[in-house]
Order: sequence, then structure tokens, then C-alpha cells
Amino acid sequence: MRSRIRSSISLSSMALTAALLGSATDAPAAAGLAQEPRAGPPEPMAELVVEGRHEGPRMWSVRSGEHTLWILGTISPLPKKMVWQPGAVEEALKQTQEVVPAWPSYGIGANPITALRVYIAWRHLQKPPDSLPLRATLPPALYARVEALRLRYAPHDTKIEQMRPMLAARELLTKVFDAAGLALHNEVQQEVLRLAARHGVRVHQDKLRIEDPVDVLKDVSATPLAGEVACLDAVVALLETDLANMQARARAWALGDVDALRQIPHADDRAACIAAVSTSERVRNLIARAQDDWLIAVTDSLARNRETLAVQSMDRLLGEHGTLATLRARGYQVEGP
Repeated sequence: MRSRIRSSISLSSMALTAALLGSATDAPAAAGLAQEPRAGPPEPMAELVVEGRHEGPRMWSVRSGEHTLWILGTISPLPKKMVWQPGAVEEALKQTQEVVPAWPSYGIGANPITALRVYIAWRHLQKPPDSLPLRATLPPALYARVEALRLRYAPHDTKIEQMRPMLAARELLTKVFDAAGLALHNEVQQEVLRLAARHGVRVHQDKLRIEDPVDVLKDVSATPLAGEVACLDAVVALLETDLANMQARARAWALGDVDALRQIPHADDRAACIAAVSTSERVRNLIARAQDDWLIAVTDSLARNRETLAVQSMDRLLGEHGTLATLRARGYQVEGP
């Protein structure tokens, strides 16, 4: 049961997951997206088909003297039928002393009483506010948009009606992505870790210890309804307006076209969802720790190792305030696609 509990802490809320695994750099765009009126979802588009084996983009190199950090940039979603060809990563691992994943692992301790209390809190989190169906929870106009997307992309999925708004947002996102030929969860990082184990390369994955997991889940469960509705509204708007761009980004990543990734408009649902759960200082601190740990880990590894390989989201890497810009500002030599 413990693995299920650990997953619940990091995955039960879409907002918390996005915050832990991504960043809020695109917050203004996301907030504006949620507020604009919508005339309704577009006609279903053709499924994205990117089959076969693809390497993705070239890696960035970050150098300090004779020490080199290789960074593999990833995105989500990716084409669901794509098979990633990790040839360049395997070559890098032959000279690499350490791998740094994009996010930390999570730990809640081994106390069985705490585990039971977390499980009970997690079960409570699944229930919608006041046990009301989604129809009774949402403003009529937003519910109509949710239903339009559901009927268009997942007509047989009725369980969304019994979900709280933030979990309904994740369910809707997953179903629409699947219909569009996209996969919300990609296996790129897991494959890197499997290759690291095969090559005997150690993994520098900090454990983000959650000292008060029951209270964290209670804080998320206490998210104001207005915040949850805003999160769902932002996700619906994203699916109504940005699906074609997400397909284009997924294709560009598979083909290694970083210039296209920089140019394709990228809206983001995360700002409203992060704001929804960030009313709790405890959750805010957890999010900040998860986001800061990676940069600390890679700079530490870069100082200790001749070569290090790291994985990170393109959203956090690119842009004038991205991690690559931060590393350049700190005096490292950064080169890449």
C-alpha cells in the first residue's frame, strides 16, 4: 500500500504535480488564457501520428573548466506512438559519472500509523466538495464546455462527473490528449534512469522528505472551490485553443527541432492550478523546495564530476529567465541546439 500512498502525495492533485514537475514561468499567459471568453471547443482534430524511433533534440552542454554537464530537455505531452531512440544519451553515459533526474523522489517515512493516516486523507481528497456532482459544482457555462470536450473526445467516460474540479481537469486532459495522439506521461526520464543502471552510473536523486504528509493532503483538500474551478477553467481553455500547438511541439521534440520549440506559442494551464493549492504555506514551501533542488543538484554534480548527465523540462530550461540563462549568468559556458 505504501507505493500507492507515495503516488497519491505527488499525483492526486494535478496542480501539485504540475508545480513539482514544472515551473510557473508562463504564469501570465496561463492566467490570461483562463479569463478570456470562449465560444466552445473546436472540431476534433486528426490524431498526431509520429511513429518509429526518434532521438529528440540534441543535448545542451554546460562547462566549467574540464567539467561538463549534459542536459537533455524534455516536454510533455509527447507523441504516444513515438519510440525514443536514446543513442546520444547512451554515448554520453559511457563517460558520465552521475545522472540528475528532473525531479526528486518523495518520502513520507516508514511509520505505519502515519501511512494509514495518509491513506485516509488521500481517500478524502478524492471526494468532490460536499459530495456534489460536477454539474452542481461548476458554473453552468463552464460545465457546458467541460461536457462538450468530454462528449467529443471521451463520450464513454462518465466518472468525471463524480470528481472534484482539479481531478476532473486532469482526467479531461488525459482523455483529450489520448484522442489527439498525445501522451501526458512520457517515459524519457525513466529510460534514462534504466540506461544509467545498465551502465552502472550513479543517480543523484534527492529525496524530498515530506515531514507532515497528512497535513499536506489536508491543505490540498482544503483548496477553495473557486481556485479549483479556476484551475479547471484554465485546463478547458488550454484544450479548446492550444491542442494544435501542443501537437506541433510534440512533433518538433521528436524530430529534434529546438528552433520550432522556441517559436511555437506555448500556453500553460499551471498558473491557475498552482495558485489553487498555494494558499497553504506548507504546500508553497514544498513546491519551492522541489523546484530549487534540481539546480542545486546539477551545480554540485558539475563541480564534483568530469561529466554529468541531467534531465529537465524545456519549459524550465528555455527563455530569458530559464535555467540555461541562470547558468550562463553564473559564468558557465552553455552551448546547445
